[in-house]
Amino acid sequence: MSGIYYYLLSGDLLSGTQVYPYVELGKLAADGQGGISGNSHASVGGSISAYTLAGTYSMQASCTGSMTLSVNSQPAGSLTFQMVNGGQGAILAFSSSSGVVAGRAYRQTAGAGSIQCSMASLSGSYAYLLTGAAFLSGNGYYYSQAGSATGDGRGNMNATGMANVSGSTVTSTGQGPYSVAGDCSGTASVKNQNGTANYFIAVVEDGQAVLFMESDAGYAVGGVAQPLFVTPPSAVVNAASFDSQALAQGAIFSIFGRSLPQSSASAQVLVNGEAAPVFFANGSQINAQIPYDVPTDRPVSLSLSNAGTSSNAILLSIRQAAPGIFTYSGNRAVVQNQDYSINSPSNPARVGDTVMAYLTGPGPVNPAVATGSAAPSAPLARVTAPYSFTIGGIQAEVSYFGLTPGFVGLYQANLKVPTLEHGDYPVVTTVAGATSNGPLISIH
Repeated sequence: MSGIYYYLLSGDLLSGTQVYPYVELGKLAADGQGGISGNSHASVGGSISAYTLAGTYSMQASCTGSMTLSVNSQPAGSLTFQMVNGGQGAILAFSSSSGVVAGRAYRQTAGAGSIQCSMASLSGSYAYLLTGAAFLSGNGYYYSQAGSATGDGRGNMNATGMANVSGSTVTSTGQGPYSVAGDCSGTASVKNQNGTANYFIAVVEDGQAVLFMESDAGYAVGGVAQPLFVTPPSAVVNAASFDSQALAQGAIFSIFGRSLPQSSASAQVLVNGEAAPVFFANGSQINAQIPYDVPTDRPVSLSLSNAGTSSNAILLSIRQAAPGIFTYSGNRAVVQNQDYSINSPSNPARVGDTVMAYLTGPGPVNPAVATGSAAPSAPLARVTAPYSFTIGGIQAEVSYFGLTPGFVGLYQANLKVPTLEHGDYPVVTTVAGATSNGPLISIH
């Protein structure tokens, strides 16, 4: 158990002779060595309180463990837990003479350490279910609400749902603001014809779930929202190498899936909340360009919409440079010979000729070119990061490496073919320490 987890607990607590509904949304940071700390908000019968948590934990080889916590520096007993999903979550339970509380903890991210969330981490449509109790006019009522909520990635949310209060149902449609802090905690507010509901929230599992707890006095209500539609990170790749780890500023990338937009006109792709130029869409594939100004020091969100229906955001790591060489017919490099014909086994290049290899993902250029703009022919936009090229493992002389004039996100390298025997050889580039794929070029 290591990293940051958010949890949602619910149950009943006994105070004197009264039993009160209980809901708690909190954050725990486990150090991997038995220490834990965090904070939470809880509702006991509709009374909202904030807590500071600290303590220790232990875990068995079976992934069952126990945790001893102090709340606001006061001993609060222990709870048991069972790690699930390879350490990405845990089932939690607390039981004593004063009540029974249980729930689920969700890891903030599937990766190592922690992530940096933002407004864009809550993007797309989610289905939600909230349950608990409402205390109205001095009386307590069972409460549930189910519906869908859509975040725009910029702090605005729309929600439609049906609430059931002890058997009486009401349907509502509302909207309001939300915020997401860097640690993935936040708040949301939805105003509809029945009033305004306010929530504490937490974005977990790289945006694949959102935890809610109502923060209004008189409510002990919490629940989980999950995506209506998700594009898996493995379906987002460098358009040349098809490598999901080779995504760079300014690169052309591809999204593969089912039920994607049928045309570029109906497709919208957002990277870190910024619109990415879309070149192609056919229902199963989208080609677009990663904006040059997206950050490379933290994961960024990607979401897409089809004629206004939004997917949920996924998190991607963008590099300054991640070159991929375009291919055809399996593993043949897209290379033009000196006479501009396509290089192939039946049409090889000659030693000493200058050939042109085409790629994407080498990163920033000078002069800079705006995202979505065609590269100029004068002055040429050259790659700024350190680079090298080899053909068959032998260094190749480079006369030009930069954007291809007239194209968006397409780079070319003009290479002098080194002295090699007849045959097929891999062409490889390394840019800013990142190495490309190695498709084949034919030499005669």
